[in-house]
Amino acid sequence: MLLTEWLTFSGIRPVLLALVVVLAFVVTNYARTNFRLDPRRRSFITKLIGCLTAVLILIVSNNIIVFFAAWMAISLQLHSLLMFYPERDRAVLAAHKKFILARCSETFLGTALLLMYLHTGSLQLGTILQSVTAANATPPLIQHVAALCLVMAALIKCAQLPLHGWLIQVVEAPTPVSALLHAGIINLGGFLLLATTPIWSNSIVAVWLLCLVSAASCCFAALIMATRISIKVRLAWSTCAQMGLMLLEIGLGYYDLALLHLVAHSVYKAHAFLSVSEVVIIRQPQARSLWRVGVIFIAFQAIVVSACWWWLNDPKWLPSALLAMALTTIWMNLYQPLLRVGVSVLTIAVYLALGALAQQAIEPQQLTQPWLEPLIALLFNAFAFTYWLVHHTPSHSLSQRWFITLNAGLYLDEWLTRFVLWLWPSHPIKYYQRRSQKEGLS
Repeated sequence: MLLTEWLTFSGIRPVLLALVVVLAFVVTNYARTNFRLDPRRRSFITKLIGCLTAVLILIVSNNIIVFFAAWMAISLQLHSLLMFYPERDRAVLAAHKKFILARCSETFLGTALLLMYLHTGSLQLGTILQSVTAANATPPLIQHVAALCLVMAALIKCAQLPLHGWLIQVVEAPTPVSALLHAGIINLGGFLLLATTPIWSNSIVAVWLLCLVSAASCCFAALIMATRISIKVRLAWSTCAQMGLMLLEIGLGYYDLALLHLVAHSVYKAHAFLSVSEVVIIRQPQARSLWRVGVIFIAFQAIVVSACWWWLNDPKWLPSALLAMALTTIWMNLYQPLLRVGVSVLTIAVYLALGALAQQAIEPQQLTQPWLEPLIALLFNAFAFTYWLVHHTPSHSLSQRWFITLNAGLYLDEWLTRFVLWLWPSHPIKYYQRRSQKEGLS
């Protein structure tokens, strides 16, 4: 009984524990080889293991004090890893912005946990969730505030626009740190929302904030990613977009799809960053008919939505849009008709099978605002049109104007950097350089 007051293994936690253990083994082994000639290898490995241990504690914690302490410990350990090469000015600036934003995220999370403690009188997360679920009524004001704080904590943790700049700039950090960050730590915002669903899911304001910010971040980050040529920078923008899509799936109630997305993204990004030093050949996009691509995409989306309506009596707009994008990509890049059909059928079968497995760990929820999802689907249609305009018609005048603006990242991070340096102008490069030299001599 005492153990259950501190630890819990319910819901999605067994899946995430297995994922973290596998990633920890792979990243740690890579780091041992990567730092074999560095005199500070032991220090780096110790910090890496400390960060991974805090992640494991966070996942299984059932006490909100331990949960908050682990959340903060992860951020502090990550900061020391990001500052492992303090002579790199861009790494120091990115860590400086990350440090400030992390304190903001912790403030929102701490406020939400404190409010729920005052509302329920319990320090056990499981008891809090049961109390909120059993109430089954209109959430009181204190729960609405807690829901907004949880959503804000998750959005900051997942580096959503316009608070994304540090994620793009920490590519200056060692490769194992990038793999750990993009494959694991960045996903904790999604885990936070999946673990506290009863608290925020009934708050209309919180759901709208989560869906709109994450949808905009997903679309703009994916568009910006298409204009980058650096592999690691493209991967960083991809992470921002993928986190936006995962949070959007959570906001719309597709918890099973979000869990599947979280696991797949973690495995993919760990492999992508640990193999980034290999030679990569990127094909130049071929000029295609924009109308042809759009017609194929709309046709696939209509087919998937009609099938969901016919068999399930439930039009799944977001999954249909995502599946239509995947099928359109397949049909535009493969020229053999039989190969197109075969790969498309295989893609749909794998999606359905993995989705069924994800539902064994977590059940999807019925969306409380049914007309929100079609609105998001329209936004994704506009995104798809813009992406193909920039990607497949580079000679178009509108495409060229968009390319310049997107290549600048919509100028969002410049404003945030100025604000952060105005808020806290200290730039501790010399201090970290002295500390680095001292550790190297010792």
